[in-house]
Amino acid sequence: MSTGLKDGQHIQLALESIGMRQRGTAVGLLQLCKELFDAGVLDPDAVVRIREAIVADVALNCPRTVQVSEYQDMVRERLNALLTDPASLTVAEATASVARH
Repeated sequence: MSTGLKDGQHIQLALESIGMRQRGTAVGLLQLCKELFDAGVLDPDAVVRIREAIVADVALNCPRTVQVSEYQDMVRERLNALLTDPASLTVAEATASVARH
């Protein structure tokens, strides 16, 4: 089932849902990580370290109504999806996340 959104729109919704407001920088960083990993320049451990740095930074703005560990898990899950298949996040998932947090 197609939502009519392009990959870029999926990425923007997903980034907004986890609190990454500087979209241009965030999109560029995620695309760079994906490209470097796909080309064999970055190993999986490097991607994990980059992802965890992003998770830690985004978690600084965790809503008070959510446990930090739960929020970090959600951010981690979204970043993993963005690094593998940006279109895999549906609009419903992204907007539900924004509504919950």
